[in-house]
Amino acid sequence: MISPEMQIVTVVLWLIVIKFCQMTVYPYLKLAVTDLAYGLSYPFSILILTFVSWYLGVVGLPIQLALLPFALAGVYALICRKYDIEEMKKNLRWDLVFLGAFALMLISRFLTPGIIPSGEKFMDAAFLGSIMLDPSVTPLDPWYAGGELSIYYYLGHWMCGVLGVFTGGASTVIFNLMLPTVFALAAISAYAVGVLLLKRHQWIPMLVLVIPNAALIWHIFSGAGAVGIWWASTRVIENTINEYPLFSFLWGDPHAHVLGCFNQLFFLCLLSVMLVRWKLLPKAGKYLLAVMLALSLGTMPAMNSWDVMVYAAVYIVVAAVVWIKEGHTLRDAVPLALVPVLSLASYAPFLYTMISEGGSSVQGFFLVTTPSAINEFLGVYLFFVAVFVIYGFSVLKKYPWLIAVPIVFAVVGYAAAGVALFCILLLLGKKSSTPEIVFGILGMVIVFLMEVVYLKDYMGDVYYRMNTVFKFGFCAWFMLGASALLMIGSWVSDRFAEVSRKRAVAAAVVVFIVLASMIGFFGIHLGYPGGTLDGAAWLEVSHPADAAGISFLTGVAVPGDVIVEAADGSYEYNGRVSAMTGLPTIVGWVGHEVGWRNGVGDAGTRWTEVRAIYEDPSRTLDLMDKYGAKYLFVGEVEQQKYNLNLPDEGLIEIFTADGVSIYQRGD
Repeated sequence: MISPEMQIVTVVLWLIVIKFCQMTVYPYLKLAVTDLAYGLSYPFSILILTFVSWYLGVVGLPIQLALLPFALAGVYALICRKYDIEEMKKNLRWDLVFLGAFALMLISRFLTPGIIPSGEKFMDAAFLGSIMLDPSVTPLDPWYAGGELSIYYYLGHWMCGVLGVFTGGASTVIFNLMLPTVFALAAISAYAVGVLLLKRHQWIPMLVLVIPNAALIWHIFSGAGAVGIWWASTRVIENTINEYPLFSFLWGDPHAHVLGCFNQLFFLCLLSVMLVRWKLLPKAGKYLLAVMLALSLGTMPAMNSWDVMVYAAVYIVVAAVVWIKEGHTLRDAVPLALVPVLSLASYAPFLYTMISEGGSSVQGFFLVTTPSAINEFLGVYLFFVAVFVIYGFSVLKKYPWLIAVPIVFAVVGYAAAGVALFCILLLLGKKSSTPEIVFGILGMVIVFLMEVVYLKDYMGDVYYRMNTVFKFGFCAWFMLGASALLMIGSWVSDRFAEVSRKRAVAAAVVVFIVLASMIGFFGIHLGYPGGTLDGAAWLEVSHPADAAGISFLTGVAVPGDVIVEAADGSYEYNGRVSAMTGLPTIVGWVGHEVGWRNGVGDAGTRWTEVRAIYEDPSRTLDLMDKYGAKYLFVGEVEQQKYNLNLPDEGLIEIFTADGVSIYQRGD
C-alpha cells in the first residue's frame, strides 16, 4: 500500500504542475477571451501539455521536456511584466472554483478508491499504468501483449499519465486523481460560461455537473438501496445507457467519455465567446480563439471519438451563425474556416494510426425501429423539457398549433422525438442566436436524431441503440444543461442581489459542506473500503495474497515485461495483475479486445492458449516464448479457472505467499 505521506506528496505535486502550466499560459489568452483568460487557462494549458507531450512521445524524446515551453512562456511573461498582482488577487475566485471542485471529487475518491472490476476500472487502470511505465507513442496495449493502443482513443489516459509521470506518483494513486482533475477543469469552464453570460449567480451553469435526471428522484422514493438507485437511474431507456455527469463522476470510473467531458464544456465556452464577442475581438484575437477552438476540437477524437461526431457539426452550425450575423465577406470567414483545418492537423498522426490500424466497427446510420417510450424519455430529459417549455411559452401562445407536433409523432410511434422537436420549435420561435438558444436547439436536435436514427456498431440486435444513446446523449446533456441553466440564471438574476459578500461566501461554504456530506453518504453506502487514494489498497483486505504478489512484481519487473495471468470474459476479476501494474499480459478482458479490434486478430486464440499454458506442461514454455512472457502468475483466479499442471523445468519460482506463486521463465 502506498503510504499516506506519499499520497499527500503526489496530490501536492499534481496541483503544483497544473498551477504552473495555468499561470504561464493565462497572460497570452487575454487577447481572445479577455476576462475569462485566467480561468480558461486551466483547461487550455492541460490541452497544450497533452499535445506537446504526445508529440514528444512520437519522436522518442522525454515527455518531461513538455514543461519547457511553459517555463519559457512564464519567463517571457515576467520579463514583459504581463503579471499584475492586483489582477491576480481579483482572479483568485477561479482558483477557488478549481480547488473546491477538485476537493469535492477527491473526497469521493478517498472514500471509494478501489480499482475494482465493476464498470471498466480495471481497463482504465491498465491503460494508465501502461502509459506511465513507458510514455512513448504508441503506448503498449496492456491486455494484448505485443499490441499497441492504436485501437483505442487513449489520449485522456495519456493526459493523466503524463501528469502522473511528472509527479512521480504510483499509477494506483494517479488513478484516483484523474476524475477530481477532470471535474475541476469542467467546473472552471462551466463557471466561465456563467461569467460571460450572466450578470449575477454566475455559478449556476456549474450545476450541469451535479443535476440528476428525473429517474434518480423517482428511484429515491422507490425504497431501493443506494447502489441500486444510482444504477437504475442510468438504465432508464430500455436497452440503453443513460449516464449523466453526476453518476459518472461518483461511480469512479475514469473512462474515455468522462475524461473528455471537461473539453466539451471548454469548447462550449469558446463557442459562447464566438457568439457574443466575435465582432468585438481584434484580428489577432479572432485567430487566437480559432487556435483554441481547433486544439479543443482536434483533441476530441483522440480522447473520445464519439464527441467529435457531435461537436464538429455543432461548430459548423455556430460558425455559420456567427459569419451570417457578423459579416459575409471571405475575409471574415478565414479564421472560422481555419478551425476544422487546424483541428484535423493537430492530431493527424493519431487519427491516421487509429483508423488504419484500429479500423472502425461503425457500419453507418440506420432507422430506429423501437424508439424510447415517452415515460422513459422523460425520465432522462424531463428537467430540460420543462425549462424549455416555460422559456418558450410565449412562442406557444403565438403559435398554439405547435402542440400538435408531439401528438402527431406520438400517433406514429415516435412520441419522444415529437417532444424533442416541439422543444426545438419553441426555441426557434424566439428568433435569437444567444448561446442559451443555440445550445438548447442543438442539444435537442441531437436528442431528436437519437430517436430517429442510430449508429450501428458491434453491440448486436438487442442493444443496437446503446452506444448511440449513451455517447451522443452524454454530449447532449452538456448542451441542454448549459442552455437550461443559463435560462434559469437569467430568471433569477435580480434575486438575492443585496446579499453581502460575507453571506455569499458563507453560503458557498455551506453548499460545499452539504455536497461533501452527500458524497460521503454515497461512498459509505457503496461499501468500498476507503480512507486512502491508493486504488490497489482494497486488495490487501479482499485478496491479500494477490496484493503481495502484485506488489512484488511492481518491484522486480521492468516496463514491457509480459506476464501470464488468467484470461476470461469482461467485467470479472481476471486481468487484475495487468490492471494494477500496467504490465502487458497475453490477453485481458477478451470481449473488450475482440470489440476494439473488430474481430480482427487472435484474441480468441490467445484465450485458449493461456489455458494451455496453465494446463498443458508440454506447451507452457513454448507458448510463453511465443508471446515473450517473462513471468507466470498463479493465484486464486488461476487456481479456480484452470486444472493447473506446470512443467517441472524451465520455470523458476521467485515468489510464494498464501497460495500465490510467481514464476520466471528460466533458460
